[in-house]
Amino acid sequence: MKKEKKNSYKKIILIVTLPVLLASVYIFSAMYSFHQVHKAFYYNNKYLSKNYIQWDQVKNNFKDYFNVHFLKEMANEEELGEWGLLVAGLAGQIVDYAVDTYINPEGLSLLLEKSEKKSDIPIPNFSTLIGGITIMKFDSLNSFHVEIENNDEKIPIHFYRYGTKWKVVEIEFPKDLFKEMNIK
Repeated sequence: MKKEKKNSYKKIILIVTLPVLLASVYIFSAMYSFHQVHKAFYYNNKYLSKNYIQWDQVKNNFKDYFNVHFLKEMANEEELGEWGLLVAGLAGQIVDYAVDTYINPEGLSLLLEKSEKKSDIPIPNFSTLIGGITIMKFDSLNSFHVEIENNDEKIPIHFYRYGTKWKVVEIEFPKDLFKEMNIK
């Protein structure tokens, strides 16, 4: 009788602790991956950026954003007339080449070396690892996003889960990005 009670207690403990353990691993893996991306930026670490950023998807995100913007701008240009779509297509090809050339771990490293905002990035440590959970917003079981503030503007960065690792898959750009860059 005592042995049966002992086994039933073990089952109850297992049933209660297993979901808690799985939820903890799930949340900690997201926090850890976000922290690794933070370290990739702070330390300009190409290895971390290769492992925690899905570069092909981020490139496609850049291309889509720029191509749609150029297409809208060129379609609204009355001076170009019928040539507007052709010019937008050529501009899209140039953007595709530039994105393929610069949106990769080496290009990110170059941008970080030249960045004036590098000193604004907090030092990655245990408190930034744990504090990361406060800015993470889970969209589903397989995705979450964080909103990074830059010049009082929030830029959402989306992560997607691959097994126990999470990777950056998309960056949402501000609608007035081209105005800030003085590009029309």
